[in-house]
Amino acid sequence: MIVILCIVFGCSKNDDDPVPPPVTVESFDPVSIEFVHEDGTSISSTDCITPDEAYAIQITTTKNSNGTTDVSKIEYTINGALHSMSFSEAGTKRNPIVLVDGNNKAELTITATSDEIYFVSQDDFIMLK
Repeated sequence: MIVILCIVFGCSKNDDDPVPPPVTVESFDPVSIEFVHEDGTSISSTDCITPDEAYAIQITTTKNSNGTTDVSKIEYTINGALHSMSFSEAGTKRNPIVLVDGNNKAELTITATSDEIYFVSQDDFIMLK
């Protein structure tokens, strides 16, 4: 009798069902974030940042799988304010921005990757005679 109970309790109902593989969440993952000119060209350390020019925030993504992927919403902050971009394919996208006087910081919320740029408005300059 004890042998029969061991056999009955030793088997589970899932022995015939294979274990499914772990689920991969297919998405577009952010790689970088940076301040750029509105046309996408990089802002170099020698560029003069002026209010006369248009600037943008640029995010580059990759795809984490080969399957069909739904639209991914990439969240980022600019100077602490939350924003997002939607990606339906891997690549680069830009959103126009207005720089604030002083330090400007953009950061990807999921990876904490960031970029900073310092802007001084023209009226902050003092002419010495």
